[in-house]
Order: sequence, then C-alpha cells, then structure tokens
Amino acid sequence: MILFGCLAYRNIQQTIHLAEQHADRQLMRMVLIQVVLVIVSNTPFGAVTAYGLITAGINKDLNRQLKEYFAVCILILVSYSYYIGNFYMFFISSSRFRQTVKDRLFWWTRSNQINPSHTS
Repeated sequence: MILFGCLAYRNIQQTIHLAEQHADRQLMRMVLIQVVLVIVSNTPFGAVTAYGLITAGINKDLNRQLKEYFAVCILILVSYSYYIGNFYMFFISSSRFRQTVKDRLFWWTRSNQINPSHTS
C-alpha cells in the first residue's frame, strides 16, 4: 500500500493539473489514514489467530472455548471496520471525494444550465 501510494504521489507530481489542485496533499492524507486503519483493524485479528495457533494443542474446557469464540467474533467485527472505515476516512479527509459522493447521491438536483448558441 505504501509502495503504490508513493508511486501515485510521484505520478501526481508529474501531472501539472493535479499538482495545481493540491491532489498530492489529499492523496498523502488518504494513504496515511488508510495505513492507520489497516493497522487498527487487522492487527487484533492477527493476534487472536496467532493465539489460536499457539494454543491449538491444549485441552480447553467449555467455558474457555466460549470466551475464545466470543473474542474471535468481536475481532472479526472489528476487522470489518476496515471496509467501512475506508469510506468514512476518505469522506472526511478529501473534499474532492465528498463533492463526488454528493454529486452521485443527489444526481436529480443538478441545475440545468442553458448555454447560448451562436447563430448567425
């Protein structure tokens, strides 16, 4: 993710129109937020998976199995926050993304513009 973020940043710097619109700042903000979101949402699930592999050979009573199953269910729900969080983080961090979402959601409220025609 960081590699492709750096490549996209380099591409934006080479494109004059996007550099003038400060798209590089928005891109960097979005990539950094996405990296933090990946760490926050996927690290706990990885820890529980590692714990499950480490304790796989241990006999566990029903109470312990239920507690572990409950923890796994909660952390699976936390890992889903990555997909939900991408939308909200992009929505918060990018004015261009907010405008695009607004245009797509409220497509029927666009004002009709009349362009003058040049007739001779």
